[in-house]
Amino acid sequence: MSKKLLVTGDRASGDSYGIGAYIGSLKNRIECQDDYECFIFSADYHTLTTDIDNANEIGKKILELIKTQISVGVDPEKVVFYRQSKIVETFRLHTLLSMLISMSELERQPTLKEKISQGKRMTYGLVGYPVLMASDILIMRANVVPVGKDQEAHVEITKELAEKFNSMFREVLTVPEKMINPVLIGLDGKGKSGKSTGGIFFNDTSEEVKKKVMSMYTDPNRIKATDPGTVKGNPVFIYHDYFNDNLDEVKDLKERYEKGKVGDVEVKEKLFLAIERFLNPIREKRNEIEKLGDEYIFDLLETGEKRANEVAEQTMKSVDEVMKF
Repeated sequence: MSKKLLVTGDRASGDSYGIGAYIGSLKNRIECQDDYECFIFSADYHTLTTDIDNANEIGKKILELIKTQISVGVDPEKVVFYRQSKIVETFRLHTLLSMLISMSELERQPTLKEKISQGKRMTYGLVGYPVLMASDILIMRANVVPVGKDQEAHVEITKELAEKFNSMFREVLTVPEKMINPVLIGLDGKGKSGKSTGGIFFNDTSEEVKKKVMSMYTDPNRIKATDPGTVKGNPVFIYHDYFNDNLDEVKDLKERYEKGKVGDVEVKEKLFLAIERFLNPIREKRNEIEKLGDEYIFDLLETGEKRANEVAEQTMKSVDEVMKF
C-alpha cells in the first residue's frame, strides 16, 4: 500500500529557524518522514508577498532553511526538497483556481487583516496568497497538510477550491486534510516564539541562549523564591516540558516551585542546560553540512524538483483533460 502524501513549506523570509519552528513544524516533519511521502518546498514566491524588497536574499535564505532542517533530523533520503518557483505547473493551476473564488472571500481571511495591521501593502499577491497556497497543495495531490492555527483557514480555502473544481468538472483534485501543529509561546509569554518575542535560534551561541533563558517571563505574582508559584501556563515550564529530557528533574522542579522551595534562577539555569543538550547535536550536524558545501544542497534540490515536477505534470494533465483543454 502506497504512503499518503504530505506537503508542507516555508517562506524564505527569516535568517534562521528558531526552536519555536522546531516545535511548530520541524519536529512533526521528523516524526512523519517514515510514515508519509513528504514533499517540503521553499516558498520563494510566497515570500515576495511581504518581502519583495529583499528578493535578492531569498536564494541564500533557502539554503539556510534546508541546512537547518537536515541538521535537526529531517532526512534528505526520505523527503523531497524543492523550490516553489521551479514547479511551473503550480502557477498554471493557480490561475485556474483564482477563477473560483471571490475577492470578498479572500478579503475576509484573518491573516490578511493581520498583515494589513502590521503595515503591509494590500497587493494583489498578498490578497491571493491562499489561492497560491492551495495550488501548492493541490498540484502535488497532497493528502495531508501540516499547518499552524494561523494557517488553518488557508487549508479550508484549499479544500473548498478542490471540491468546487471537482464538482464543476470531474474529481481529479485530491481534497486534503489538515494536521494542526502546536505553537510554542514566546520567551516573553506573549504570542508565539519568534524574533519579536525573543525566540531562541539554532545559530545562537551558548552565551546568547543563556541570556535569553535567564530573562524569560515567569509567574508575575511570585515576588520571592519562597512564594508558591504557578506552573501551568508558565513559559519556563512549558519550555522544560518540550526541551528537558530529564523528566524526573522537571517533575521535581514543578513540585518545589509550587511549594515555594526553588527560585526562578535555578529553574532557568536547568532549562538553559536542557536547551543546550538539545542544541549541541544540531550545531554539530550543521557544521558537518557546511563542510559539504552549497552544492550538496543544490543537488538535493535538483533531485527533488525532478520528482516534484513529475507529480505536478501528472496533476495538470488530468486537469487539462477534464477541462477539455
